Amino acid sequence: MATDPVVAAAWAYADATAPVSPGEHIGVSRFSVYPEQYQIPSRVIDLSSSRAQAEAARARGRAYGFAVWRDAETWAERVEGTLGDTGARPRVGEHTYGLFAVDWRQVPVEAWLHRFISATDVPVRPGPASVPRTTFDQGVREALQHWRDRAAFAACALTRTRLAADLTEPVEELRALLRQAVDDLARDPRGVRAREALTAGHFSGAPTQEAAARRLGLPYGTYRRHLRQGLDLLCEALWQRELYGAGEAGQGPSC
Repeated sequence: MATDPVVAAAWAYADATAPVSPGEHIGVSRFSVYPEQYQIPSRVIDLSSSRAQAEAARARGRAYGFAVWRDAETWAERVEGTLGDTGARPRVGEHTYGLFAVDWRQVPVEAWLHRFISATDVPVRPGPASVPRTTFDQGVREALQHWRDRAAFAACALTRTRLAADLTEPVEELRALLRQAVDDLARDPRGVRAREALTAGHFSGAPTQEAAARRLGLPYGTYRRHLRQGLDLLCEALWQRELYGAGEAGQGPSC
């Protein structure tokens, strides 16, 4: 606990909510890292998650399971319904981490796995049918995260939406569309800062969100606020295009 603030936060949460009894233990998926992309959702991160689930399934005396992610806001949306956000944001060096938990004494691991699979198994929809809005928004976020990696971008859910249905070169044209949509946010005074945050965070080559904030000369909290606003505006603008097409997007609610 003295060495790792994240582990200390996990024990503090356990002690404050439902303390671990003698013979029980907590499990922490502490370091889940794909060297090329850190913790951006990917097949490697999915495999790491599956390994953690297997460990939980065969463990005895398990009390809590914890997962640790640096981009807490993004992962909070991704694991909603399967892991609870503890609200703890321990800091290690220059980085802040989100801590997510499940109390295995309250939910059988088999039932949890069924819930997890149901929440994350989004079917591939053939043709140009619109996906649900929550799925679409998640697709936009993942596309931004993979924008500079063409191979990973090609696997994003956004390539299976109406946005890409009529494109000749879906990957390249969708990447260009995404970049243009971000630039278009600056047409509205409300979107200038949002556009700057999205550009610095996803298109500039900054290795981390903290580095992107430094490039803009902003406190990290301020940068994150602009980034969240930018994501909301971008998702709404692209959703209107998803629903109405490029020519009629303006008929929907303004972003």
